[in-house]
This record gives sequence, C-alpha cells and structure tokens, in this order.
Amino acid sequence: MPCIFCRSEENLTDEHVFPAFMGGELEVRKGSCSRCNSEFAVAEGKLKDATEPLLHLLGIENRYGVVPNASVNAEIRGLDMKNLRGFIDANGEIEIFDRVLETTTEDGRKVRRGFFMTRGAGDKFVERARAKGLEVIEREVPKEIVIEADYTLTMPFAFSVEARKVAAKIALAAIAYEYGIAFALSPQFDSLRQARVATGDRDLRVWIFANEGLMSAHLRKAHTHSVMCYLSAGWRRGWAVVTLFGGLTYRIDVSTEYTEPGSKQFSIFYDAATKERVNPILLANEMTLIGHVLSPASKFEDRDAVDAQWYPIISEFCAEKGVIVERIRDSDALPGKS
Repeated sequence: MPCIFCRSEENLTDEHVFPAFMGGELEVRKGSCSRCNSEFAVAEGKLKDATEPLLHLLGIENRYGVVPNASVNAEIRGLDMKNLRGFIDANGEIEIFDRVLETTTEDGRKVRRGFFMTRGAGDKFVERARAKGLEVIEREVPKEIVIEADYTLTMPFAFSVEARKVAAKIALAAIAYEYGIAFALSPQFDSLRQARVATGDRDLRVWIFANEGLMSAHLRKAHTHSVMCYLSAGWRRGWAVVTLFGGLTYRIDVSTEYTEPGSKQFSIFYDAATKERVNPILLANEMTLIGHVLSPASKFEDRDAVDAQWYPIISEFCAEKGVIVERIRDSDALPGKS
C-alpha cells in the first residue's frame, strides 16, 4: 500500500501512531515513505528537544529504551556556588559541568573563581593562572557537599507549529491504524495530509484547547497519549481530539468532505510509560465528547486555560513520585522542580 501522506510506493517504512521519542510503539506497517518520514522528523526533532525535561520527569523512554537527561541549574552548599550548569540522568544522578566565574570585589579587583569536578581540571586552571602571574588561592573541598538542582518545564512548545503538525500526523496515522491504510488514503482526508508541508499555523486545521467536560470523561495520567475520532455521515465531516501527556489537547479537522455512508468513531489510549494500549472507562462515547469539544465550553488557544487544565495532572504525578513542584504564575510556563 502507498504512503498515507503522499501516496508514494517507494522506500516505505513503518509509521508510529505516537512518535517514538515520546514512547510510542504502536505502528502502521509500511505506513509512510522515507521522504515523508524525514520531513516530519524535523518537526518531531524540535518538539523532542523542547520536551526533554518533561520526558525525563515522566521517565518516558525513546525508541532505544533511553530516558533523556534533563538540564539543571545547581547550587552547592558548602562552596557558595550558585547557577552551576549540569544535567540529571534517568537514575537521578546529577553531573555538574566545570565553571569559572568572574566577579569584581568592592575595591574594584577582578576575581576569577573556578569550580571543577576533577582534580586534573582544577590543576590546569591553577597552572594557567600562575603562568600569567596571577595570585592563586586554593580552597579545600568540604567533606560534605549538598547539591540542590532544579529544572523548569515551559509550556510554549504546546502552542508551536511543530506540536500541531505532530498532532495532525497522529490523527491520520491513528485512522490508518484503526481502519487500514486504504481507508486513510481516501481523498476525504486530503486536507489532513497537508500537515506534511505546512509552514505556519494558518496552514493547519489544528487548535489547542481546554475543556473541563472532556477532562472529566476519564481518568488521566501524565504519561498517557490518546486519539479520539468521530467521522459523521450526517454532518459529512470528521474530527479528532489528540491528547499528549495527559492534558495537552488538540482539535483536528480531519475531513471537511466525509463521504462514507455510515458514521465511524474510535479511541486509542496509550500509556507511554508501559508502552501499552490501555482502555480507560469513558463516561460518554466519542460522538458525544467531540460534540462537547465543538461547543462553546471549549477555550481555544487560551494559554491560561491550557495551563490550568494541564498543571493538576503534572502536579499529581510529581506528588506520587515525591518530586517538589512549584508553579510559575505566568501564562506561558509550567515548572517542575526536583
């Protein structure tokens, strides 16, 4: 069968319903060609970079079974060193990068202070300073050092073109996964296929939104991704709701010319931590829930509303893991601190 995005029959590869970098393993066999795969990889790559702290926090493994490191700001008690850069790995181990800070004393003298993780790096710093005729004062390392590190999860990625392209791609891949490639290749989904070449928000019929009724329709977890789709024979239109990380929800107009004689509806719920499809208890069917999404109850492109919808899900996850979370009261940021 041809590529679901461009209909090419050459160099076909398996297509993930949810991107592999966010834990996805559900696949449409031979669902996309290598060219389309590469084109979408650009958007996915930018989204992956933007969500690495989140993927780390949630412990979501990529296709290689690796949880990304997260960049941190560190403070070391006992050495009076602040704003040190480093990273925290999947096991919670913190590694701090070497740093040299330059300050000016009250009498106008410039002082360079170095922090080094190894004796060798420190010795080289001292040698270079002495070679320049500078005074060097070596400080003893305290016997006990306490490292405090934190990182921040910012939310702008959820409103990006890349996130919208990925949401549109997920919707089409989900249709192919549920009903087959032949059905997904139907011209009635051609408008959705344009996501491959979209360069801006206006090229995409994808909107991020918040809706309390949708959120309460089933239990949500921070590591759950989902697709909910309703194709209406009566309205001759189709919609999908893609949810990432439990609470970032997107409405996608998957078809404005649905021509099938009967309506269709389905949901795919996926746990990115266990990499398994799950079946939560829904309080209503897809037709009813998407109808609610299309109602005035939804707040589209509202950063504060999306923040209010997503924060409790992240906060609950952090509480379960014993991670301290502090909320930044800003319309475009959501923090996580560990």
